[in-house]
Amino acid sequence: MFNTMIGKYFPGKSMIHNLNSKSKVICLFIFLITLFSNNYLVLSSLVFLTLILMFLSEVPLSLYFKSIWSLRFFLIFILILSLIFKESAIILIITLIKIIIVLIYTMILTYTTSKSELTSALESIFKPLEKIKVPVSKIALIITLALRFIPTIFEQTEKIRKSQASRGIDFFHGNLKEKIMAIKFLIVPTLILTINRSQLIADAMEIRLYGINSFRSNYRYSRWTNIDDTLIIIHLGILVYALIRMWLSWEIVF
Repeated sequence: MFNTMIGKYFPGKSMIHNLNSKSKVICLFIFLITLFSNNYLVLSSLVFLTLILMFLSEVPLSLYFKSIWSLRFFLIFILILSLIFKESAIILIITLIKIIIVLIYTMILTYTTSKSELTSALESIFKPLEKIKVPVSKIALIITLALRFIPTIFEQTEKIRKSQASRGIDFFHGNLKEKIMAIKFLIVPTLILTINRSQLIADAMEIRLYGINSFRSNYRYSRWTNIDDTLIIIHLGILVYALIRMWLSWEIVF
């Protein structure tokens, strides 16, 4: 958990960094919808596309592998469930591949998009929902702060763990009851520090006259380029092909 980089921004000047944040969020939504397809060609295309974007992001590959490695116990849990319910090996492999590429694609977005750009993109995309009284600005702020707090909580937890370990609490040895007690001494201080940190952020926003209901401008605006159009067209092409294959399979069945 402490080695994961999910939710952090990796500054850079790569082609993916320079893309419009709105186009990156739209591509993520299209990517997630396309993942419902189990067609081998569609899945191979998504894997290939994810790998290309990962290399173009110019983010060290070790960061991606470190985050994937942090989910090894979750992947093992999926493997155990598949063995219990006697799922086929093909379905298991497809499921694991989908989980891994979703994780990598999400990391590409968070590594190459700052929190302010992500907030601006979400507000812009869901702006039409304000006509039906949906608080888009508040929802975008909640999502952004949640992403911002993922690495913060991990860092605070690591500091508390080292502090508790220096006082003689063992987190890695002992029976199950002792480990649960050790985790209890870890969760309560982490919760308290997280609440205090959120209060500090709220005070800082209030001092800077932040108003959730007032119009806010951005310091920088990412330009929409032909690369953004090309990337969205590629994602839509894969999605359309996946829908056609699904429709043909249903037509054959019925």
